[in-house]
Amino acid sequence: MSSSRPRVRTWRRTLRALAPSGRARVARSGTAGALGRSPHEPLRADAAAADGAASHGTVLHLSPGPHAVALALDRGPLAPDVLRRPRQGRLGDCWLMAPMLALHETAPERLRALVGAEEDGLVPVRLPGVDGPLLVDRRLPVDERGVFQHARRDGANPGWAGVLEKAIAGHVAGGYGMLQRGIARFGLELLTGERVRTRLRLPDAAQILAWRAEGRALCASTHPLSPRVGTVAGPLPPNHVFALVGADARSGHVHLRNPVRPAEVVVLDARSFRRGFLSADISAPLR
Repeated sequence: MSSSRPRVRTWRRTLRALAPSGRARVARSGTAGALGRSPHEPLRADAAAADGAASHGTVLHLSPGPHAVALALDRGPLAPDVLRRPRQGRLGDCWLMAPMLALHETAPERLRALVGAEEDGLVPVRLPGVDGPLLVDRRLPVDERGVFQHARRDGANPGWAGVLEKAIAGHVAGGYGMLQRGIARFGLELLTGERVRTRLRLPDAAQILAWRAEGRALCASTHPLSPRVGTVAGPLPPNHVFALVGADARSGHVHLRNPVRPAEVVVLDARSFRRGFLSADISAPLR
């Protein structure tokens, strides 16, 4: 007996729907998508998830999520002329924040293009695979002391990083809580609208430098046993994503940035890199 049960929309299926480059190209060209919306019509949020996200009109509204107790208005700069590096907060969304950081290292203008100008307290966020802008306000999660808890501009207020994270949390994951599950390839595809390759055979310094010269954004992911790998930078965090930002051709050392501390460059020898990391994700050329 066959039945026509509706297909449940999960965060993973949503990511896969947004990521394919074909749909992204259609969205960038201004053509209406498969859902029949105008390319300029703001999208409503998905149905409320367990985290408590809801849609009111055309603006994405979310609950504070993990590690936060309330929402507070971010009154600092949104996106100044010089974009500071994005920094991961207490939310476990390194799969998204490391690709943001890798994109910042490679083609920061791509990040700037995702976040529009604030008007009447609302900011339009334009993801490559979405047919129209996602509207979010700048009320972001804080703890009991009023300190912002999630994504921010390194050394500054949340700004564009917090707004972009909020838009993705609301539209893709249904809330901040479910944003804590994902892989780097999805993050890169979501932000660029281009297909991304995942390699289990880790690249050497020469290959990394060649990819960087081509303008590709790179990420590398650790595995559950990574803390057992001794490095000069200390134990590696398990199941974590780094931005892969460069290498030394002479020594073979690999250069990474941790989205939790994006200002620091983590330098690993080739052996530690091979033992401590599971995979690398490589975007298409971005510039």
